[in-house]
Amino acid sequence: MASHTPAANPASRPQPAPAYSSTGLDVWTMMNQVSASVNAVNLGQGYMSFPPRDFIKRAAQEAFIEDTHNQYAPPRGRPRLLAQLATRFAEKLRRPIDPGSEVSVHAGANEALLSIFTAFLEHGKNHEAILIEPAFDQYTPNVLMAGGKPLYVPLRISASKDPAVDSISSDDWKLDIDELEAVITANTRILVLNTPHNPVGKVFTRGELEAIAAVAQ
Repeated sequence: MASHTPAANPASRPQPAPAYSSTGLDVWTMMNQVSASVNAVNLGQGYMSFPPRDFIKRAAQEAFIEDTHNQYAPPRGRPRLLAQLATRFAEKLRRPIDPGSEVSVHAGANEALLSIFTAFLEHGKNHEAILIEPAFDQYTPNVLMAGGKPLYVPLRISASKDPAVDSISSDDWKLDIDELEAVITANTRILVLNTPHNPVGKVFTRGELEAIAAVAQ
């Protein structure tokens, strides 16, 4: 006699943690789905229309052929790569950089940011991360997943510009330092700062960066 095992009640199955299930679709997925559904040209995301340079492809081929590259790479990155990155950015930033403590390699900016968030934010501690809006859509869910609380400071269009009649450039977006300072509390752990800012492309001036650094100190 055949036995029949009833299907499990979906409500009884393990469910994702609220920090994950409440985030919803990211803007890239939504825009891709909408543009595909109406056969539109998707200007919401940049797609590479050119192949990698030949020297990059040759280097990848040589790495596969060479028998010394058959082990997992160290989690922070291969020592030679860390040293080269430290040298390059030390030249650009005009200060020494320690490859052993100041450089790590990640599979993209999202992984790097999530690593930072999980390192400095703790669940149940009311730790805060300050995000400058408009902000890249991955920041908020990543902060929440790491157990942090996102706080927002807006970029505002320069008072001398009227968006209804004026063309607005990336430089017309301004950060009010007083507004930034007002959201900082004893629970503040992280300030996410991009220059150029994502998504408006604003490049912060030296004066703006020095003012932000003074607040951070």
